[in-house]
Amino acid sequence: MRAEPISLGGWQRRERILTVSVAGIFALVLMRLFFLQVLQGQRYRELSEGNRIRVEVLTAPRGEVRDRKGRLLADCVPSFTVTLDPFDKAYTRNPAHIDSTLATLGPILGVDPTLLKEKIQRERKVSFLPIRLKRNVDIKSVAFVSEHRDQLPGVEVESEPLRRYPLGLMASHLLGYVGEISDKELLDPQYGDYLSGDLIGRMGIERRYEKILRGQDGKRFLEVNALGRKAELLGDKHPIVPRRGVDLELTIDLDVQRAAEEAFAPGARGAVVALDPRNGEVLALASKPNYDPNEFSTGITQERWSELSGGGNYPLFNRAIQAAYPPGSTLKPFTSLAGLECGAIVPGTVFASSCTGEFRFGTRLFGCWNHDGHGRLSMHDAIVRSCDVYFYQLGLRIGLERLADFMSKLQLSEKTGIDLPQERRGLFPDRGWYDRRFGTGRWSRGLTLNVAIGQGEVSLTPVKLAQLAAFVGNGGVLWKPHLVRSVASGASAQAYDSLRQVVPVSPYNLEAVRSAMASVVSDPNGTGGQARLDSIAVAGKTGTAQNPHGKDHALFICFAPAEAPRIAVAVLVENAGHGSSAAAPIARKVLEAFFHPAPPESAAVMTGR
Repeated sequence: MRAEPISLGGWQRRERILTVSVAGIFALVLMRLFFLQVLQGQRYRELSEGNRIRVEVLTAPRGEVRDRKGRLLADCVPSFTVTLDPFDKAYTRNPAHIDSTLATLGPILGVDPTLLKEKIQRERKVSFLPIRLKRNVDIKSVAFVSEHRDQLPGVEVESEPLRRYPLGLMASHLLGYVGEISDKELLDPQYGDYLSGDLIGRMGIERRYEKILRGQDGKRFLEVNALGRKAELLGDKHPIVPRRGVDLELTIDLDVQRAAEEAFAPGARGAVVALDPRNGEVLALASKPNYDPNEFSTGITQERWSELSGGGNYPLFNRAIQAAYPPGSTLKPFTSLAGLECGAIVPGTVFASSCTGEFRFGTRLFGCWNHDGHGRLSMHDAIVRSCDVYFYQLGLRIGLERLADFMSKLQLSEKTGIDLPQERRGLFPDRGWYDRRFGTGRWSRGLTLNVAIGQGEVSLTPVKLAQLAAFVGNGGVLWKPHLVRSVASGASAQAYDSLRQVVPVSPYNLEAVRSAMASVVSDPNGTGGQARLDSIAVAGKTGTAQNPHGKDHALFICFAPAEAPRIAVAVLVENAGHGSSAAAPIARKVLEAFFHPAPPESAAVMTGR
């Protein structure tokens, strides 16, 4: 059979359908192109730029830290850091390739490849930036990476500032150190401008003044090729220059600081705090044993961290502000002042019971450090010779309530407010404290005897003892200790009015205590003779604090010159015995360094300039 011919109308209808279909397809294509290139053009241009451009963070150098005479305590120096980009094409195409790269790099960097891999797996979850494998690498490692770039995809050597402490162990507790920010901290909104691997202040001044020491990081924009390798800097995207951190000038006097640290015998544990009684400036703050903060700038191993943070010596522990000890007899001048202020005694008061080496209260005997006794003494002589029996009787006459009330005026149970983190508060117990601990009324008046001589539950930090010594020396002002003298070589760190608190005490009573403390050092019968200086009158008080865990702690507080003090010092030596023989000589060396500083020639060597 012959097929029927298609009519002209049928052909035309099919042609129109085909034309419409083709036109529709082209219209869809054009609409899609319009959507992609016009409506979404900016977005895809940015994505394209992102594939072509790599953003590198330019780490800002931290601000310098210097002492009051301009001598360098902390700065930044150039260093090399090896980084790896885990999102390099070589690793996204073949994730196993990263293991071979780390196996090659590990021995060169001196790091276990397993630890490097753990670091990458941990940090890639919080950042898309290259990960720092090791800071402060040597030239040999830099040369190896440069020579084997083709075999080490995504591995680069970056230049960044390294925090340096040129004096090593010196002043480590007051300066603190820097370390990498943790993953937990990165989730905290207050660290929103930090990136994984950034350094942050961990202790001391570095932590307290982190915000101004850190500075502001910059950026630079690099073009990368198809393999992800850097090509050249982009001229149309100008780099953002990093802004260096603010410099700090501390109140510390390096001569005094050095003397404080070198006065301790090797292996000794303790602390020294020296203040200017006229304004609360910290002239020295030392804790022994100490550590080298440079170790933390490049990162330390877990084993080294365990060694520093554990063990019996605890070198990271700042004993000057974090440890509270029974003040022992260094509290006696303040017990005397409490008795004078409440009218319990006058300077010439002599108690009926003379010191025979012990004092009976109820069924208990309370001993004096001098087992042969001191006889009948006035308040002045009781301070000079540190008679425990006199102060047992004084404590009973004052009573716990009045004694605690006066000590609260001196803020013994509060922090000094020094501008360092992790300060511990002291304790002077009152009636309420004992009621909470033992039950209402279920404690003996005999506890007052112990607290009156700085024993029992009383505990104070060395920085608090220095503040109290300054208080007596300056005539009744409690200054808040502070370490920053000026910021950025000009502006005053803090308004002095906010740092001082005048305690209302009688000048007559205060002078009576000052006079006795001067005799502690100058009188042949005084216990502080080993702090004596030839040309300058020193006022002080020794202390020996009982320690249930071992040998007694040795303490000494002082100020000088006695008539118009310019320095107040507190010394604590753990398990060293008597304050007169173990702590007073350390104070003398600190005073000698203050009044007879190193010659300018020696000081110039330490400026770092």
